[in-house]
Amino acid sequence: MVLLLAGWAGLPLLIIAPVLAVILISIIVSVCTGRRNIPGAMPAATVVTFIAFVGLGIALFDFGTVPMIWVEPGFELVHVLVAVPAALTLGLFLVTWRLRVVGVVGIALLIGVLVVITTSNGQHVSSWQAEREALDAQQAAAQEDANFEAYIQSGTFPIVADLPGGTIFGVVSDGGPPRTLSTTVDGGVVEVVIDRNPIPTNPETTPCWYISAPNMGLEPTDTMQDYAAWCVQEGGLWRLTDGTGYARMEGDSVIATTSASTENVHLAGGARPASPEEVLEAWDSLRLMTEAEVRKSRE
Repeated sequence: MVLLLAGWAGLPLLIIAPVLAVILISIIVSVCTGRRNIPGAMPAATVVTFIAFVGLGIALFDFGTVPMIWVEPGFELVHVLVAVPAALTLGLFLVTWRLRVVGVVGIALLIGVLVVITTSNGQHVSSWQAEREALDAQQAAAQEDANFEAYIQSGTFPIVADLPGGTIFGVVSDGGPPRTLSTTVDGGVVEVVIDRNPIPTNPETTPCWYISAPNMGLEPTDTMQDYAAWCVQEGGLWRLTDGTGYARMEGDSVIATTSASTENVHLAGGARPASPEEVLEAWDSLRLMTEAEVRKSRE
């Protein structure tokens, strides 16, 4: 504790304390045996000191406490956990056979008790952890259900392309704005996204960002003239010049439809990204998902 509190300045005490303990216990052994041979008692004292420090380590790392009577006055069980094993070990080195018997029996009982306590404590901790994890899982599931029902009540559902003869895959779980995938009758896949809280940039160019290819290095200071080669604005409509993407502003929201990425084509089980004709058809078929579709997409 001195090392923890005083830093390296307390290091000498880590050497002095065990040496003093060995000397004091050697004196006790000499007095108890009637032999004035302190050097001869030092092996026993060294073992006992080691046991005491092991007990202190167990108290520190297993029980999370240290017997510091100058900080926490009063009885503390940790004092006994350190002192009793040391005292019983000391009994093994004394001349009186009765004390040695007491030492052997005491240590055997102590080991047995420690094994029982450790085993039962481990089982108790495992049981407690299992119960806690189950409770946490139940609470998380309940909170998730409550959040989903609140979402249903809000009515802020994703938008899908309801293509004739096509299929609706559902919502993509990518952590971003609600994005859905739909597959055309010929296997082309389109993506539809609605962002009700778009990041404020340049209102003139923001819709182009939602239909642009990844990693194009777009900047908020860009103008439509900078995008003329690939994104154009026609009234309230923004579109890619190759016909694979359309976007519009609806209030503060951005709605965009694009030909799906290769990754999302595989996710939706389609055959290929949608063609320009299929993207335009999807754009003209946009609608909000129904509550039933939203609930099904959660399954």
